[in-house]
Amino acid sequence: MHIRNQLLLFRFRNLNKKKPAEALVDRSIEPRLNQIFVPLLSIIEDPQARQDLQELAKRYNREMIADRGMDMEAQILEIIRDMLSSPYGESRLPLKDITSWFVDRHGMDYERKVTSKWIGTIIRKKLNLKTQKSHGVYVIPLSEKPKLERLYEKYGIGPKEVEEPDTHESHS
Repeated sequence: MHIRNQLLLFRFRNLNKKKPAEALVDRSIEPRLNQIFVPLLSIIEDPQARQDLQELAKRYNREMIADRGMDMEAQILEIIRDMLSSPYGESRLPLKDITSWFVDRHGMDYERKVTSKWIGTIIRKKLNLKTQKSHGVYVIPLSEKPKLERLYEKYGIGPKEVEEPDTHESHS
């Protein structure tokens, strides 16, 4: 009760003193983290304390991206990225094929059977990508590519690594 009263008194004393400064918004971190940290940064006057808090926000952002990168959504995005970088993927992204690739790579990691319906639900609901029916099959239209680029960044998925041929072969 005592701490709550002190915090309330602090809020009343500082109510109109400082407004969150737009200059303190860090566009390289998640909007939700900015929403939390900018008001705090606005009332801190010590430059070192402000810098420490900004570093904490950046660290939280990196942790969020790393955690997200281990989700099923990230696994699906990696498959979509790989399909798009294959010669076949430039024209279509059928959910059936995404599911097939997913089962090959990650099927053993899940207790329940991975189905196209499940993958489609994650693509539509969690990744907010549109799907459409094309020649009787559901596909992700290529018009979703700009959205995919933002999702890759959000989930910490970089470009596909090119496997280099082994140059250390022994000649008999």
